[in-house]
Amino acid sequence: MNTLLNQYQALKVEQPTIKAVDAALKLATSEAQLVAAQVGISAIKLDINHIESILKGLKKLEHVMAMTRNELVVNEIKGCYEKLYTSERNNQKMAIAINPGGIDLRLFLYKWASVFAVKLNNMVSIQCFDKHGRAVHKIFSTEQTNLTAYDALINKYSDNEQSTTLTVEPKVIDELKFKPLEAINVTGFLKAWENLQDVHHFPALLTEFEIGRTQALELAQPRWAQEISPISLPFIFETLKTQQNEVMIFVNNDAAVQIYSGTLTNLKQAGPWYNVLDEDFNLHIKSDDFARAFVVIKPTDNGETLVHSIEFFDERGNTVMTLFGRRVEGKKQSTDWVELCEQLKQKNLAA
Repeated sequence: MNTLLNQYQALKVEQPTIKAVDAALKLATSEAQLVAAQVGISAIKLDINHIESILKGLKKLEHVMAMTRNELVVNEIKGCYEKLYTSERNNQKMAIAINPGGIDLRLFLYKWASVFAVKLNNMVSIQCFDKHGRAVHKIFSTEQTNLTAYDALINKYSDNEQSTTLTVEPKVIDELKFKPLEAINVTGFLKAWENLQDVHHFPALLTEFEIGRTQALELAQPRWAQEISPISLPFIFETLKTQQNEVMIFVNNDAAVQIYSGTLTNLKQAGPWYNVLDEDFNLHIKSDDFARAFVVIKPTDNGETLVHSIEFFDERGNTVMTLFGRRVEGKKQSTDWVELCEQLKQKNLAA
C-alpha cells in the first residue's frame, strides 16, 4: 500500500488548492518523493541520464511555461525552448538557453537527480529535482503546447524502472558565517573588485578571497555597494512600471537560474505575495521575508561603463533575486536605471 500517496490524496481533499511543495512540507517528505508516489497513476519517471536530450526535445513542444523558484521567489515565463546548448567541464554537465525576452536559462545539470512527467488536471508537465528532492526546474503545458510532441518525448525517455519510491539525501542547512575581519585581505579584495573586467568574474573573486557574498558587499560599502531596505521591492517595481524601463530579473536556486528581460505592467499584492501578472511573465515574491538587500556596482573592461544591480537575500545569506537594468553588452546602462539605484542608496543613507 502506498501510504504517502494515500496521505497526499487525503490532504488534497481537505485542501484542494494546496501546492505540491507545501503538501510535501506538511507530510514531512520531499516534493520529488511526493511525485514519485504518483508513478503509475499521474506521473512517469523519466531517465535522468538523458536529461540533455529531454531538454533539447522541448523545442518541439513549441509554446510552454518554464518555472524556476526558490523559497521566496517563483519565476514563470511562457515561450519556447530555443537556442539551448549543453556542455560538460570537469565531469559537470551544464545547459544554457540564451533567449533574452523569452525562456532564458542557466542550468547546472550535474546537480539534477530525478525527472518526472506529471499530469495535473488538464495540464501536463516535466518536473526536475535535485538529490535532496527539491524542485529545481519545471516545464508546464499551455493551450498552445504541441501535446503530440510531448507524448513522443515522454515515451522516448521513460525510465525502465517505474518505482513509486525515491531515495533522497537529507539537506544540511548551512548557517550563515562571517569570516573574522583580520583573516581577510580587505585591501587586496577591494583592489581586485576595482580591477574587475566582467561582472561574470565576480563569483571567482569571492572564491579567491574566501568571502561570502553578503560579507563582501558589507566590506565594499560605500563605494561599490550600499545596503538598502529589503522591503524596497514594491517601490522599485512601481518605478520601473511607470518608466517602462526594461529590467532583467534573475531568480535562482542551487541548480538553475531563470532570467526575465522586459518591462513590467500588472503589479498586485495578494496576501503575503507581491506579484507581477503579465501575459507571458508571472513573478511571485514573498518580499516581506527578504532579509537583506544591496545596490551593487561592478566595473567592466570599459572604464566608463559600470553595472548597477539590486540583490536580495534570505536570512541564510542566499541570493534569491537579482535585478539589472537591461542593456546591450558593452553599452552603458539606461540613465533611469542608474538614477533609481542611486535614489535607493540615498534613501538608505538618509534613513
